[in-house]
Amino acid sequence: MVSLEKTIYTKQYKFLQEYLKKARKKSKLTQVEVSKKIGKPQSFLSKIESGDRRIDLVEFSELAEIYKKIPVEFYFRFLKEAADGSLQKKLALKAASKLRKK
Repeated sequence: MVSLEKTIYTKQYKFLQEYLKKARKKSKLTQVEVSKKIGKPQSFLSKIESGDRRIDLVEFSELAEIYKKIPVEFYFRFLKEAADGSLQKKLALKAASKLRKK
Protein backbone atom coordinates (compact mmCIF):
# COMPACT_ATOMS: atom_id res chain seq x y z
CA MET A 1 0.00 0.00 0.00
CA VAL A 2 1.26 3.46 -0.88
CA SER A 3 1.38 6.00 1.90
CA LEU A 4 0.46 9.50 0.81
CA GLU A 5 1.70 12.30 3.00
CA LYS A 6 0.17 15.74 2.74
CA THR A 7 1.49 16.93 -0.60
CA ILE A 8 2.02 20.47 0.63
CA TYR A 9 4.91 19.18 2.77
CA THR A 10 6.75 17.18 0.10
CA LYS A 11 9.91 18.14 -1.75
CA GLN A 12 7.94 18.06 -4.99
CA TYR A 13 5.46 20.62 -3.67
CA LYS A 14 8.28 22.86 -2.48
CA PHE A 15 9.69 22.59 -5.97
CA LEU A 16 6.29 23.55 -7.43
CA GLN A 17 6.19 26.67 -5.22
CA GLU A 18 9.60 27.75 -6.44
CA TYR A 19 8.74 26.87 -10.03
CA LEU A 20 5.66 29.11 -9.97
CA LYS A 21 7.55 31.93 -8.28
CA LYS A 22 10.35 31.67 -10.83
CA ALA A 23 7.83 31.77 -13.71
CA ARG A 24 6.16 34.86 -12.25
CA LYS A 25 9.45 36.68 -11.87
CA LYS A 26 10.58 35.63 -15.35
CA SER A 27 7.34 37.18 -16.64
CA LYS A 28 8.35 40.39 -14.81
CA LEU A 29 5.13 40.42 -12.82
CA THR A 30 4.65 41.21 -9.15
CA GLN A 31 2.34 39.28 -6.86
CA VAL A 32 0.04 42.30 -6.83
CA GLU A 33 -0.17 42.37 -10.64
CA VAL A 34 -0.90 38.65 -10.89
CA SER A 35 -3.45 38.83 -8.07
CA LYS A 36 -5.35 41.56 -9.87
CA LYS A 37 -5.45 39.45 -13.03
CA ILE A 38 -6.97 36.48 -11.16
CA GLY A 39 -9.25 38.63 -9.02
CA LYS A 40 -7.77 37.55 -5.71
CA PRO A 41 -5.90 39.42 -2.97
CA GLN A 42 -2.09 39.49 -3.09
CA SER A 43 -2.01 37.29 0.01
CA PHE A 44 -3.63 34.50 -2.03
CA LEU A 45 -0.63 34.29 -4.36
CA SER A 46 1.82 34.82 -1.52
CA LYS A 47 0.35 31.84 0.33
CA ILE A 48 0.67 29.66 -2.79
CA GLU A 49 4.31 30.68 -3.33
CA SER A 50 5.20 30.22 0.34
CA GLY A 51 3.46 26.87 0.73
CA ASP A 52 0.70 28.00 3.05
CA ARG A 53 -1.96 27.23 0.45
CA ARG A 54 -2.43 24.41 -2.02
CA ILE A 55 -3.03 25.10 -5.68
CA ASP A 56 -5.41 23.12 -7.85
CA LEU A 57 -5.18 22.31 -11.54
CA VAL A 58 -7.48 25.14 -12.60
CA GLU A 59 -5.44 27.71 -10.65
CA PHE A 60 -2.21 26.26 -12.05
CA SER A 61 -3.60 26.65 -15.59
CA GLU A 62 -4.70 30.25 -14.91
CA LEU A 63 -1.25 31.15 -13.62
CA ALA A 64 0.42 29.46 -16.59
CA GLU A 65 -1.66 31.55 -18.98
CA ILE A 66 -0.88 34.76 -17.08
CA TYR A 67 2.81 33.87 -17.32
CA LYS A 68 2.28 33.42 -21.09
CA LYS A 69 2.85 29.67 -20.95
CA ILE A 70 0.77 26.94 -22.53
CA PRO A 71 -0.55 25.11 -19.44
CA VAL A 72 0.23 21.59 -20.68
CA GLU A 73 3.78 22.54 -21.74
CA PHE A 74 4.26 24.45 -18.48
CA TYR A 75 3.22 21.33 -16.54
CA PHE A 76 5.47 18.98 -18.51
CA ARG A 77 8.41 21.36 -18.12
CA PHE A 78 7.73 21.35 -14.36
CA LEU A 79 7.79 17.53 -14.36
CA LYS A 80 11.03 17.45 -16.34
CA GLU A 81 12.79 19.98 -14.12
CA ALA A 82 11.51 18.26 -10.99
CA ALA A 83 12.81 14.92 -12.26
CA ASP A 84 16.26 16.13 -13.27
CA GLY A 85 16.61 18.42 -10.26
CA SER A 86 17.78 21.45 -12.25
CA LEU A 87 15.73 23.96 -10.27
CA GLN A 88 16.56 22.23 -7.00
CA LYS A 89 20.27 22.60 -7.77
CA LYS A 90 19.77 26.33 -8.36
CA LEU A 91 17.84 26.64 -5.10
CA ALA A 92 20.56 24.81 -3.19
CA LEU A 93 23.22 27.13 -4.64
CA LYS A 94 21.09 30.15 -3.77
CA ALA A 95 20.66 28.93 -0.19
CA ALA A 96 24.38 28.22 0.12
CA SER A 97 25.29 31.70 -1.12
CA LYS A 98 22.95 33.27 1.46
CA LEU A 99 24.72 31.29 4.19
CA ARG A 100 28.12 32.48 2.99
CA LYS A 101 26.98 36.11 3.19
CA LYS A 102 26.10 35.78 6.90
